[in-house]
Amino acid sequence: MPTQPLDPHHASVSASITQAVLHAATRLGLDRATLLAECALSETQLADPDARVPFAAQERLWQALSRLPHGEPGLALGSNLAPGPFSVLGYLLQSSATLGDALAAGLRYQRLVGEGGEVQLHEQGDELHLLYRPLHPDLPATRTRVLALMACWVQMVTPLLDDFRLLRAHFVHPQPADLTPYQAIFACPLHFAADDYGLVLPRTLRDAPLIQANPPLQSLLRQHAEALLARLPSEGLSARVVALLGEQLAHGEPDRAELARALHLSERTLQRRLAEEGCSYQQLLNDTRRQLAERHLGSGSLPAAEIALLLGYSEPSVFFRAFRQWTGLTPGEYRARLKQG
Repeated sequence: MPTQPLDPHHASVSASITQAVLHAATRLGLDRATLLAECALSETQLADPDARVPFAAQERLWQALSRLPHGEPGLALGSNLAPGPFSVLGYLLQSSATLGDALAAGLRYQRLVGEGGEVQLHEQGDELHLLYRPLHPDLPATRTRVLALMACWVQMVTPLLDDFRLLRAHFVHPQPADLTPYQAIFACPLHFAADDYGLVLPRTLRDAPLIQANPPLQSLLRQHAEALLARLPSEGLSARVVALLGEQLAHGEPDRAELARALHLSERTLQRRLAEEGCSYQQLLNDTRRQLAERHLGSGSLPAAEIALLLGYSEPSVFFRAFRQWTGLTPGEYRARLKQG
């Protein structure tokens, strides 16, 4: 389904991550008021954790932080970043059932933290490669920012697993003279002058259970995350509709009029703008239901009748008919074929 690409000139980041960076900087001895003045931000802009600030402003903040009197300012800041201030995404990751679930949530909701780059996950043999590709890789402040995020991610995930370990850590910049801060945080072989920033994990960790798994809390956080994702303006309308549909389906049959109101549009305008993007409300609803149905059938043992309720169908028979139209199979046949495969 078509979406508009991110506009680098209008990229934004969450106020909560900006607050977290400022807190880390003050713990390292920097003056908060001076930093705010240097990046042209006010306390009012940061008061709401779900608010957004321009990515350009946060880049100015990272530029100032690059001058910290530490051998590697990014690692020092990342070690002092607390996961809580990441707002909904941080808690969503911590309450996931497995590391694989946490990584999937991180990929889906990464824009809630910021649009300064893209996280990607690739499987290569027995390894998981978690890559980060920054929006402005050549800016001097990017090294500080990315190292802080990588260090924070390791610090956040390590306590959640009984046997968390990295196989390798990759960095785009050349090898520095002092590797001590890198070794202290990543505790694995280090590779510099690499093509991407990335962390390499054993693939077996994907199914490892997280110590703080909390399914009821996870469900509530996902609903909130979907609502926040839908409000971000830099994606196409179709992507925002899909995000809101995911939220509505958790409560029953979706309501097109309510969805249009959430987007501050009339139903007619919603239909017209979706048509301009080459899709329709009903098509997006069907696609969303089909993707969720296939995910539920492939990843668990929920009865098909319960999946029907999760997809907002009032009767399981309606879901069964729809699923046969999509795939030519009943839900039971589809699940059996996946197991055979």
